[in-house]
Amino acid sequence: MLEINYVKLEINGETLLKAENLKIHENKTIGLIGRNGSGKTTLFNHILRNPDHFTDETIQLIPQIKDSDLEKSGGETTQLYLNQTLNHDVGIMLLDEPTTHLDEQNSEALVKKLQLINNIKIIASHDREFLNRTADEIWAVEDKEIKAYPGNYDKYKALKEQQLERAEEEYKQYRNKKAQLENAIAGKKKQAHQANRVLDNKIETPYYNKKQKNLHQVAKGMQSRLDQLEKKEKPRTEKEVRFHTQSMESLGNKTIIRIEHENIKRSGRDIIKEGSLFVKAGEKIAITGRNGSGKTTLLNHIHEKYKDSTLKIGYFYQQLELLVDDKSILENIMETSIYDETTVRTVLARLGIRREAVHKKIHVISGGERVKVQLVKILMSDIQVLMLDEPTNFLDIHSVEAFENMLIDHPATIILVSHDKVLRDNVTETVYTIEDGSLISDQTAEPVDSVEEQLMLIENKISDVLGRLSLEPSEELDQEFNRLIKEKRVLKDKEDERRQ
Repeated sequence: MLEINYVKLEINGETLLKAENLKIHENKTIGLIGRNGSGKTTLFNHILRNPDHFTDETIQLIPQIKDSDLEKSGGETTQLYLNQTLNHDVGIMLLDEPTTHLDEQNSEALVKKLQLINNIKIIASHDREFLNRTADEIWAVEDKEIKAYPGNYDKYKALKEQQLERAEEEYKQYRNKKAQLENAIAGKKKQAHQANRVLDNKIETPYYNKKQKNLHQVAKGMQSRLDQLEKKEKPRTEKEVRFHTQSMESLGNKTIIRIEHENIKRSGRDIIKEGSLFVKAGEKIAITGRNGSGKTTLLNHIHEKYKDSTLKIGYFYQQLELLVDDKSILENIMETSIYDETTVRTVLARLGIRREAVHKKIHVISGGERVKVQLVKILMSDIQVLMLDEPTNFLDIHSVEAFENMLIDHPATIILVSHDKVLRDNVTETVYTIEDGSLISDQTAEPVDSVEEQLMLIENKISDVLGRLSLEPSEELDQEFNRLIKEKRVLKDKEDERRQ
């Protein structure tokens, strides 16, 4: 049994988190959710330091895992740590983001392992699929308090949507009733003002004085009803973000990324053999596979192949650092943004960075906030291809959902690597899987390049060579330019013949 009768956690005299009347009387699994910095980890540490306040059971904390072995991937390190620390003998288990870096197979194995451990578990997680598979109840940090909801994460979301619908309807009724009373009061006051005068001779009479008094009484009664009307606040809804599409419209429906029967290497060794991948402009694809199978290697290969083309590529990966430490969040993003400050602030707010927080210097923000800022910086840039390598690992569950909605609405071509199955299912239409060194698609492979697509590739190369010639003229580049022009002419002749 675990009971939290009253807990108030503070930082520098300010309330971080309050919890009261939370009880677990049987072996069950609680999903703990909340924004980054809302106090989930602090609560776990507080329970661990003061066990006698909450339970007679033994407590085990499994903290967030950080890569400590350079020879192992993040997922391999996490899996090794979980295998070593999961203890069947403890009464209460606190797990802090246990699925970070885990692929689907290892996440599935963890679900089964936890189901075999018969104890109380509280799991802080941003993994919606994992919470749906494990949680009997959700504890959500809302307005610095923990509120309990029965069921798994999907059930919690349904309840929150119902609450929002009720709040919107109650606000609508409140607004209509308030307007009705205000209009009625104004009308009665106007009638009262005119009631003690006869229109023709403007003479006051006792009859009309009495009528005026009655109208004032009616208006006063209505004002009393207005004053007693329970005020309803307008529910907060997220502002819509409109992304620019002009850059994508110029690409039409062409295949803009083509990997065809290529061997993709890591440290000189073939990781993917004879791999083929075809991506059309505006398409959203996912790349899946076990930890260490070569997903990041494939993204690096694509980026290296196309980085000097005319394609505008935004590439996010965990080790990437695009930010200037001594500049603010807003300054960092606006340096490359094609959107105005209002739109940038709207996107940041959807990820939980609001108001004056946008002026924080990069060197004082948390790791999770840095990830958010880097993602926004790329989203707000002039891009045609968005490559994302595990973008949500360090985002809270609310930010994951907000980011997901922005990806759905963004016009860019998206290549996504993520262990988050819900994110992949909601954002992408096509899946490539790396399995035993092979790249397998759920779509039929594209035919060999059409003349039109070959022309596009040639034109991209010509643009690149021209750019380099303008900066650093050389005989080699001049020869390359002439060769490409001849090749373009040959392809143009083929295209003309085909059209005749």
